[in-house]
Amino acid sequence: MIHEPPVKKILYWCDRCNVPLIGRSCACGAEGREIELLQPYDVRPALGSDMTLIQRLVRERFGNIPIQSVLLLNKTGGVDRADLVIAHGHRFGWLTFDPVARKFTLDISPEALPYILKHVTRGIVDLETAIDSPGGAGRMGGKKFKLKESQPDGTVIVKFRNRFGTGVVKEGQIRVKELMPVDFRTGKNPDWEQVVQQNRYHLKNLERNAIRMIKQHIHDRPKCNVSFSGGKDSTAVLTLARKAGVTEAFFLDTGIEFPETIAFVKSQGVPVIEKAGDFWQAVEKAGPPGKDNRWCCKLLKLRPLKLHLAEIGACVTVQGNRWYESWNRAVLEETSQNPANPLQLNISPIRNWRALEVFLYLWWQKAAMNPLYEKGIERIGCYVCPSMLESEYEELKVMHPDYVRRWDAVLAAFAKKRGLPDAYAKWGLWRWKALPPKMRELCRDRGIPVRDDYTLQAEPPAGREETVEITGERTMEPEMAAQDTGGYAVEAIRRDFPILGDIIYLDNAATSFSPEPVIAAMVEFEHRYRANVGRGVHRLTSIATQRYWHAHEKVADFIGGKNGVTVFTKNTTESVNMVAQGMGWKPGDRVITTILEHHSNLLPWRRLSRQSVATDIIGISPDYSLDLAALERAITGSTRLVAVTQVSNVLGVVTPIKEIAKICHDHGVLLLVDGAQAVPHLPVDVENLGCDFYCFSGHKMLGPTGTGVLWMKEPCIEPSVFGGGMVEAVTSDGCTLAQGYQRYEAGTPNIAGGIGLGAAVDYLQKIGMEQIHRYETALTSRLIDGLSANPKIHVYAPQKPEYRIGVISFTVDGFHPHEVAQQLDESADIMVRSGHHCCQPLVESLGLPDGTVRASLALYNTRQECDLLVATLEELTR
Repeated sequence: MIHEPPVKKILYWCDRCNVPLIGRSCACGAEGREIELLQPYDVRPALGSDMTLIQRLVRERFGNIPIQSVLLLNKTGGVDRADLVIAHGHRFGWLTFDPVARKFTLDISPEALPYILKHVTRGIVDLETAIDSPGGAGRMGGKKFKLKESQPDGTVIVKFRNRFGTGVVKEGQIRVKELMPVDFRTGKNPDWEQVVQQNRYHLKNLERNAIRMIKQHIHDRPKCNVSFSGGKDSTAVLTLARKAGVTEAFFLDTGIEFPETIAFVKSQGVPVIEKAGDFWQAVEKAGPPGKDNRWCCKLLKLRPLKLHLAEIGACVTVQGNRWYESWNRAVLEETSQNPANPLQLNISPIRNWRALEVFLYLWWQKAAMNPLYEKGIERIGCYVCPSMLESEYEELKVMHPDYVRRWDAVLAAFAKKRGLPDAYAKWGLWRWKALPPKMRELCRDRGIPVRDDYTLQAEPPAGREETVEITGERTMEPEMAAQDTGGYAVEAIRRDFPILGDIIYLDNAATSFSPEPVIAAMVEFEHRYRANVGRGVHRLTSIATQRYWHAHEKVADFIGGKNGVTVFTKNTTESVNMVAQGMGWKPGDRVITTILEHHSNLLPWRRLSRQSVATDIIGISPDYSLDLAALERAITGSTRLVAVTQVSNVLGVVTPIKEIAKICHDHGVLLLVDGAQAVPHLPVDVENLGCDFYCFSGHKMLGPTGTGVLWMKEPCIEPSVFGGGMVEAVTSDGCTLAQGYQRYEAGTPNIAGGIGLGAAVDYLQKIGMEQIHRYETALTSRLIDGLSANPKIHVYAPQKPEYRIGVISFTVDGFHPHEVAQQLDESADIMVRSGHHCCQPLVESLGLPDGTVRASLALYNTRQECDLLVATLEELTR
């Protein structure tokens, strides 16, 4: 999602052997010729069904032309199947499927003519006789001519004197693509076994690297296994993993698998985990799944996987995911924590392989493969999977007509219930909840109405106009796509936050939104294993306890605090208060804090005056930096604690915590850090910072509201709440407190919230805090520069980017901050915060009695949103 992986955008071809290469050199010693591939750069062999199809299309159009045994298919974008066919290391033609006409077309490329022209017996149009006044030697490529006699529509070979090219006939006219002299060529006709032999060296290297990677991680968890899907990629991974010493594997049966796949899985000795959900019952309630609404995966894959992992425990799972399969996988790391289940660490040893490498490797190993590939099914999965192409669905009609009839009946019933057009089922439009651009264009061309939210519009009932949306909530395609973001895939991130669809949210310092995985984690707790945590022994409480404990572990790891104690609280405020109430103060003790603090890190210390504890406030310099010299001077023999924010929630200034920690520890003083504004935006390592207490809130870091964290280097404070769950034993006159975080979490905790907080950490780590920080730093600079360019706007933020985060306070001449915030909301759907931001002493010290307007950024905001804020303020001030 952040950096484009080093995908292979070129293919090498040995002209001496006439074979494709997966490396630069051929076994014959020749250097390969480079061939530019088309996005997504995934090239694969043409197999049995593909070869039969291509031969038929060529024969029908041009006669009995011999076709090379080695053809490659480069998948490209289209409304359905669209492949560039490569032969002899050159473009042979374009193979496409029309989901409306339900037929394949092969458009021959001019580069194929030198190899096929001498065999062509039909399908040639001689322009000298076929059109009126072809003209002299002028350019004819790109022009359209009327034919004297009708010709069948489609691709033709065009001849004009001593030049040849290709053209397209449509409705009595021919459009000439290109004309050029053609030199007849011939080439060797190797088979795939020869291709494998010429690539053996490269295949050995691929295998060696993959096995090394598996062995490197095989002991990261107590067990290691292979997630086997029955497809080519997982077959390659299974082969590699077994060579690396992995003996366990599993296959999740969704209940709607191809029978050929089930038979193949069993032939490989892989245990089949039976389905855990009823797809057909669920589809009656939820409607057909879509590529952008894959509820079926949760039901049919995640549930049985969770149950399986609950049985076997924590494991490393070797999987066959590859970069080239989808853009979602194009950022796949070597290892990744399963966001849906903390027990599973996934490793992807072939993530940088193309389909060509996979097939060549399996042929080299003489490994068995799923027979569906030879039958024309490219994507092995459920037979009603929305990701299947309509061209594959046509093959399914031949292989398993009963399956097709059942699914067609479901689609027809769903369409009828909602008044949707026949195209919904017949063209495969059901495969999307919100239609992508290519399908919207198809609908527009064919007169099928589409709503503003890209769902199909219902046909109005007779006598009245009415429209019905398909199902569920709107699926947003962000109109304000990020540009020039250094590889940071903000659009992909935004898809996890559907609430962003029609608003610009710049109030993240108050609270951030939660992505779908966080919400899903909490919903899963409520639906699947809601139970209290603690000493129960039944299955649900065991799962809940394990997940809740693991959430603590994930949060501790996220902040580099595994050696301390990580306690879940309601928020930063409660965390600070727990320390304030648990220190065991004595009259005359002193606390030092700063003018930068949120009220939550000020009022608890002031309240200690009731116990004769004094609070000293340290000021800031004109550049908003903390006065460290004043802080050190303020420390006396009575000072027990320094409490300071890591990042100001008004000015966005980052305080030098490591330097403060050194000062504190040199004087034997404890340090508490309010990290509420730091954790969502900066990489945090509490042990490296050197603090003794670290407090932050979950709702500011994509987690649920009502969640927070108190991290302690040592459990040196007394619990502030006593009750069940925080004791090991209770006697008639006393109790033994529990160890670890349980000591500080009396009573039933916010279990769903804690698990959701763990999911938020997973989400942030998957993107990477360094990546988020770099991206937000660029956004912050852009927004500050834009605001500062308006003379009527006064920005309060540090000048140097390294000393600030995306919290930008400003005022507008002639407007109260509340008025600005209201105008932004009403006129441009921009949401910002206004007022004192719970830092009244700070804003008043800045001479701002009414406070400021505050725009605060998060990982899902975009350049365009920043620019729109600036533009709207310009209109307001104008």
